[in-house]
Amino acid sequence: MKLLWIIILIITLSVFLYYQNNNIMVTSYKVDSKDISKAFSGYKIVHLSDIHNKKFHENGENLIKKIYKEEPDLIAITGDLIDKRRYNETLSLNLLKKFIEIAPIYYVTGNHEFYSGKFKGLEKKLKELNVKVLRNERVEITRDNKGLNILGIDDYTFFNNMIEYNDNLSKLTKGLEDKNFTVLLSHRPEKISKYKQYPIDLVLSGHSHGGQIKLPFIGGLVAPDQGILPKYYSGLYKEDKTKMIVNRGLGNSLFPQRLFNRPEIVVITLKNNDKKY
Repeated sequence: MKLLWIIILIITLSVFLYYQNNNIMVTSYKVDSKDISKAFSGYKIVHLSDIHNKKFHENGENLIKKIYKEEPDLIAITGDLIDKRRYNETLSLNLLKKFIEIAPIYYVTGNHEFYSGKFKGLEKKLKELNVKVLRNERVEITRDNKGLNILGIDDYTFFNNMIEYNDNLSKLTKGLEDKNFTVLLSHRPEKISKYKQYPIDLVLSGHSHGGQIKLPFIGGLVAPDQGILPKYYSGLYKEDKTKMIVNRGLGNSLFPQRLFNRPEIVVITLKNNDKKY
């Protein structure tokens, strides 16, 4: 009888851990601003991050269906599409072929793209799929003669030092139309103290893996480059006039298990809050 209970316990624990690691949550946010024009009110962004070459059940069909159901206008991917330890660009590209059929993809690098040493080749293949790879670049999306700025900066590891990183942030935001709502795609949430110095309304970020294990009443346990009990691990933050949404990510890297921190698709709906509308 004791052996039976041990077997039941092991099976139950295995199912629970599998669920925590693989059952994808959809988290929705409404971001409102007077700078979001009426033309972009209701504009929907699906934000993905830190896929890390994760092998999804049935080639990701469940993930694809969840994204498709949201009917996004844009899909933003904020780095670590691949993993340096188990690099598999074919797996990633096959997934993005499905995503691009749903909506345009805007993508920025993470640290794993740099450390893989293979990003130059991957970048070329991403562009062949019509993925918009933003490497210290910005684009303006227009609707009814109104604009939405999408900025993308490389992960910090692609720069020689912090001075170079800051210079690129400055160049990226120089001459921006103040009347346009501005979204920055950047892998690292811990750089918010830099982002808020510029005319950036919303930052979409990842890297933290949701703190890997979420402690009840406390929050995330540990995050890369933030250490124990990270400040920016998941959810919506605001510093000065800049809002930031940190995605918990879909995959894992060095530590293979999530706990009370399920993988996540983030959905952002932009809303105009100007009373004249």
